[in-house]
Amino acid sequence: MGAKVSTVMSSGGATTRRGPPTDYAGPAAGRERRLDIHVSVSATGDLATGRAWERSVWREARVLIAECPAPHLASSIESALRTVAASVARDRGWQGVGTVSFSLDDRSGVFRVIGAQAQAHSETMAVADHEPVAPHVLEVRIDGCGDRRLPCTRLLVCGATRGEVLRRAYRALSELPGPAGVDRAFLMNRIASRAFCSGMTGTRLDQAVG
Repeated sequence: MGAKVSTVMSSGGATTRRGPPTDYAGPAAGRERRLDIHVSVSATGDLATGRAWERSVWREARVLIAECPAPHLASSIESALRTVAASVARDRGWQGVGTVSFSLDDRSGVFRVIGAQAQAHSETMAVADHEPVAPHVLEVRIDGCGDRRLPCTRLLVCGATRGEVLRRAYRALSELPGPAGVDRAFLMNRIASRAFCSGMTGTRLDQAVG
């Protein structure tokens, strides 16, 4: 069963409709952020939602950098995302763990559900398994030396602050053994950019860095 809420204003007002309003075609150019909310539902029906993970840098369907907490995300918007994610899980009768993905217009605060997927055989998992293990966590993905058929490398970098995590991630990428590959050079450029260090993400980051 599809989610009843697809577009919500940051003020908390929600429209209960099957699709986005006809005059809303998604975030304006250069203002899109993408965020994931993990949801767990126990066998007894108890439901929990986790903190928002931001897909800070993505290319097509590939998430290259994800982080939690999401930089400069208003608590009211994160709360609304978690409420909608819980509604999606209830509507679809999930048991175990699933992820609801959102597209957010960074300026207006309007967002919509762009995906929802339950994990198979996740009945014994809890949302805590997806929660950050430190005050700030950055996950970096590097595909195998530019060859998409090879397994990717995932770096999970933790720290007390976002600045500390970015410094550690840059150093880890620079010391990674093997061929540099296109992804690694691209990611090091993004992480070192002033725009990303200031908390800019998504398509705004793409416009700022180029």
